Amino acid sequence: MSRIALINMAWGFVLIFVAACGGVFVALSSTEAFINGPVVPQWQALLQTASHGHVSLFGVIHVLLGLTMPYTRASKFENRLKSAGVALGSMAMGPLLLIRGALGPTLSTEINGLLIGICLSCALFAIAYHALGLTLKIAQRS
Repeated sequence: MSRIALINMAWGFVLIFVAACGGVFVALSSTEAFINGPVVPQWQALLQTASHGHVSLFGVIHVLLGLTMPYTRASKFENRLKSAGVALGSMAMGPLLLIRGALGPTLSTEINGLLIGICLSCALFAIAYHALGLTLKIAQRS
């Protein structure tokens, strides 16, 4: 197994761990909001919850990317690009989404929103490109 595949798997498990730790804070603030009323604005709570779930999912995507890399005909450079694309998606749904929640629904979030959109586009392209590589490998064997 290549080094980049192992890095993807390790990074994926780190993301899953971080998301699980973040989930504790989301659960505590949700419980506090249920008992005593909202502590954080609804906008921020919603984006924190979305970030928690999406970072978990991107962690799983990193693990799956690492596990399936040997089954594509992609070069090392292509695998690095795919890894970077998925990592940008992880960054968009992690820290950038939390920053957007902290800023609140103001005009100051427009640049942040644009950056999130660009990073997610890179992630979607990387995932689609990897899926295409796996599909071509399947078609080659039939």
